[in-house]
Amino acid sequence: MGQVQIVTDSTADLPEDVTKRLGIQVVPLTVTFGSEVLRDGIDIDARQFFKRLKTAKTAPTTSPPSPKAFEEIYGQLVRQHDEILSIHLSSKLSQTVYAAERGALPFLGRKKIAVLDSLSASCGLGYLAVAAAEAAQDGMALGDLVKFMRMQIPHVYLTFFVETLEYLHRGGRLVRAQALLGSMLNIKPLLALEDGEIVPLEKVRTRQRALEKLCEFTLEFAGVRQMTILHSDNYNEVHELAERIKEQLPGVPIDFAHYGPVLASHVGPDAIGIVVFEAA
Repeated sequence: MGQVQIVTDSTADLPEDVTKRLGIQVVPLTVTFGSEVLRDGIDIDARQFFKRLKTAKTAPTTSPPSPKAFEEIYGQLVRQHDEILSIHLSSKLSQTVYAAERGALPFLGRKKIAVLDSLSASCGLGYLAVAAAEAAQDGMALGDLVKFMRMQIPHVYLTFFVETLEYLHRGGRLVRAQALLGSMLNIKPLLALEDGEIVPLEKVRTRQRALEKLCEFTLEFAGVRQMTILHSDNYNEVHELAERIKEQLPGVPIDFAHYGPVLASHVGPDAIGIVVFEAA
């Protein structure tokens, strides 16, 4: 029945033209504002999310797709594909991987469905989904594709800083006293995804210093395959950061993207980050 079908979720922040060109199936997470439940990437996008966040009376929440949603999508796909690779948002940030695994259970023994934890988020997951789809188009079988992707996952890096510690507190990653003290001292922590989990790297006092640290982060790599600067709407700072990076790494292409609602629920608005896909 042809090549392996690739499935990912909406947190990959993939443009529609890319998913169509590569045949990637995207399963949406949901975002809840009060009593309103919205499908990420369908009913609400990153720009709309940040606009609503400014006036929201209560903090929005996000939810993974249900196992039933995955089962239905897999059921549709197995009519045309014997093999499916489903790669998703870090299991330490969401239950999406767990839901995908549950959704694949009814097909055991009949169809081959492999579920992978990307240990990443946003464009990091997007890079991996695209790499998987391109390898599938080249004819790689599911077993080899799983091995290939497990080799790619450690080469994706995500580092960022946040404007406020309040969202980390809401997500259970800081106690209230730490969040209040950080806000009083105007601390802007540099954070990273390590083994799929948000961890602190360093504390700085100004956004300018945080931008300098992000630039320094990009110099740690001997080779860069792809790089994306993530932001909400911080265009002046983003272009300033890009120019600094280009001075140090003139041959590296730099893309720009809004980070989506799920990551935003953890880090809040006005964060800036860099995703690096390291050359293997």
